Amino acid sequence: MRFPSLFRLPKHQQFRIKPRYYDPVKEEIKERTARIKERMDGNVEENYQPSKINFKRKTKSAPATSMIQLGIASLLGLMVLGWLQFGNEVFFYVLWVIVPIYLIYRIKTLRRRK
Repeated sequence: MRFPSLFRLPKHQQFRIKPRYYDPVKEEIKERTARIKERMDGNVEENYQPSKINFKRKTKSAPATSMIQLGIASLLGLMVLGWLQFGNEVFFYVLWVIVPIYLIYRIKTLRRRK
C-alpha cells in the first residue's frame, strides 16, 4: 500500500523508435505510376509539377525578440543610473510602473486565448 504524497514520481517509460527508411527511387516510381494512371484516366493537369521534399529548415527572423532584449537592457541600465543618483527609492517607483504594465499585458493575453 502506498502512502499519499505531495510529490508526483515519474513512471517507468520505455523509449520506442520506429525506424523509417526513405528510398528516393521508390518514391519517384510511385509518383510516375500515379501520374501515368491519371493521364490514362484523363484527369491530367496542364501545369503539373512533381512535388519534391524540402529538407531545409525554415527559420523566422525575430526582430521582436531583439527589441524586448533592448528594452530590458535599457530598463536595467536606467535603474542602475537611478540607483546611483537617488538611492533605493528608485526601485520602489520603478515597481509602481512595471507591475501595472505587466498585469495589463497578462490580462490581454488571457483574453486572446478565450
